[in-house]
Amino acid sequence: MQIDRFDDLPPQTPLETDIVIVGGGPSGLSVAQELIGSGLRVLVLESGLSAETPEHAALNAVAAVDGAAEDGFQARRAAYHSALPSAWSGEVQRFGVRCRGLGGSTQAWAGKSASFDAIDFAARPWVPGSGWPVSHEALAPYVDRAAGFLNLGPNVYDARFWDLAGSARPEPEVDPAAFRDFFWQFSRGRINPMDVMRFGAEFAALEADNVRVLLNATVTQVHTDPDGGRFDRLEVATPDGGRATVRARACVLAASAIENARLLLVSRGSHAPGLGNRNDLVGRHLSDHLLAPVGRFDAAAAPGIAGRFGFYGLRHDGHSHMYAHGLALSETRQEAEELVNGAVFFMETRAEDDPVSALARLVRRTSPSPYRDAVTVALGPGHVAKAVGLRALQSDRMPDSARRFIVDTVLRRMPGTAAREFQFRGVPHKLVGAEAQGIVEQAPDRDNRVVLSDQSDPFGLPLPEVRWRVGTRERRTLLRMTQMLRDGLAEACLPVPELPDWAASGEAGAVPVIDMGHTTGTTRMSESPTTGVVTPDCRLHDVHGVYLAGGSVMPTTGHANPTLMMMALAVRLADRLKAEYGS
Repeated sequence: MQIDRFDDLPPQTPLETDIVIVGGGPSGLSVAQELIGSGLRVLVLESGLSAETPEHAALNAVAAVDGAAEDGFQARRAAYHSALPSAWSGEVQRFGVRCRGLGGSTQAWAGKSASFDAIDFAARPWVPGSGWPVSHEALAPYVDRAAGFLNLGPNVYDARFWDLAGSARPEPEVDPAAFRDFFWQFSRGRINPMDVMRFGAEFAALEADNVRVLLNATVTQVHTDPDGGRFDRLEVATPDGGRATVRARACVLAASAIENARLLLVSRGSHAPGLGNRNDLVGRHLSDHLLAPVGRFDAAAAPGIAGRFGFYGLRHDGHSHMYAHGLALSETRQEAEELVNGAVFFMETRAEDDPVSALARLVRRTSPSPYRDAVTVALGPGHVAKAVGLRALQSDRMPDSARRFIVDTVLRRMPGTAAREFQFRGVPHKLVGAEAQGIVEQAPDRDNRVVLSDQSDPFGLPLPEVRWRVGTRERRTLLRMTQMLRDGLAEACLPVPELPDWAASGEAGAVPVIDMGHTTGTTRMSESPTTGVVTPDCRLHDVHGVYLAGGSVMPTTGHANPTLMMMALAVRLADRLKAEYGS
């Protein structure tokens, strides 16, 4: 794979290609990977470098978040999101979790993957704006192809998993009228089996004579021909003032739901309201998944919950894969109570006196109490020894065949142990309990949107301003899931969680949510230009040659982590590009 820095190119270097892709995240790279060997010249423009830097992370700034100013919102989301991204700041990204660098969000994700449910594609009378112009069945083959990119196992996320794994379904069921079994699986790296999939590194290792990547290349404008009906060129810049023009037959914007909308809105050369925005729909219907803690289990109850809703290894086609078991709302309950789609997943919780965390603070010289942390480390040598052993397993001196054999064995026989290594980045921690987390979709709302602010970024472009509120439907769904979880676990003779204080009040407005960084919906697909921004083939309704990829095209998002579905749509788009431009 040819990967260069845009600022290393000689001045006036002509940049012309067949397909130009804006954004080197999982969606953009999926389009590029599918076009390898197609005969089309492909150029990927990534605003960041191979790994994210503070300078490039600052380009993700959001000017304001209207409607997300409730007490504790920013503190809660900062505590949740800061664990994985290396350069993320809640002060800079007051909405969303974006990474500028090759691989995009997969530089910081946990690898959690699942496909959407059939109900997510349906027009639901109780969810205004719901319904996709493509069906669940039509997208299924593309989900399978995307799963191959992510090194996933079979795309089975419901009770069929038990037969696939050769396991008996646990009994008794947890209130089947309210919940159904749901599974997530975790994308595992091919290059480093000790880590989740980092799509940038995996993509860079591919052989591709027809694909080129330019790093440090930020797109600032999208231009059409003089009539405004067809794509013509892009303007590209670097932070130090470099400029260039890229010409291509077609362009794919795959720069995130926030950035896709901003690029269209700032591109006013032939479309005064912004490219593709003649019906004032670009940036609207901004959505995210909403998360809230719905129950806590103490150390005595945690093993029973982990045994029922823990991790399962699956051997398939000579490879081991890891799945996590949870509960999703039944379709009948969603319809009967007019709830949005949602699910509950279970996580182990770390102790405050965790010795490995204390050691990390001491090494980084960030400990607020070095003496106390030193005592904690001294009292927990077993955990520290395990940490050292895991680091040895990750060492370059460990033969690759031995490492893969060990990891495969752990995934298959001790999936809970493997899950902790993924979750805590290969470092064991002292665990003291478990908690249940509820996640729900956000119903489409045209007033939730991205607009242009009066503030500018280093390129002189208006910062995106996010106007976003959480409706009562989503909070009511989280409240009802909490109540149904308590009752369902009690009826099944399983440990009953301690509920948060807000659940006892019965007031949906008190549910303390955060956005999950699964930003979607700002350029939604539709049959008609009066209801969406792109066609079912993901092309702008009124501009030929401009396509969009990623979560921005999704009309609704269900409850599942969106990366797998985003990549499935990108693979489908690549097939369209091959058919239209391949000749």
